[in-house]
Amino acid sequence: MKKEFVIKKYQEYQEIIKKRKFKKSSSFTIYYQLSENPFPRVGLLVGKKNGIAVIRNKIKRQVRVFVDKYIDDDLNLNLIIAMTKNYDVSKFNENEEEFKKLINSIKGDINE
Repeated sequence: MKKEFVIKKYQEYQEIIKKRKFKKSSSFTIYYQLSENPFPRVGLLVGKKNGIAVIRNKIKRQVRVFVDKYIDDDLNLNLIIAMTKNYDVSKFNENEEEFKKLINSIKGDINE
C-alpha cells in the first residue's frame, strides 16, 4: 500500500465508522464509505485482544497482502478493516478466503 492510500487520522476513522455501513465475519469487520478520490483508501484496526505487539504486526502484514491482492485500484472507497479477536494468524488461507468474500460482497453492494 502506498502512503496516499492509507487512512491515518483519528477523525477520518470516526467519520467512516459513524456512517455504520459495514460487513462482518468471524475474523473481520469492514466499514466502508464512498470517497471522492479515484483510488481506495484503507485503514487497519488491530486491538490488544489479538495478542502481543509481534502478533498484531504479523496480522497487519497479512491483511496488507489481502488488500494488495483483492482491492482494485479503481475502487473509490474508504475502508476500515478491523480484525476481531478470533483472527488466527496460522490460518492464512482461510482468512484470505473470508476477506475475499467480504470484499466481493461490498463490491456487489456498491454496484447496485
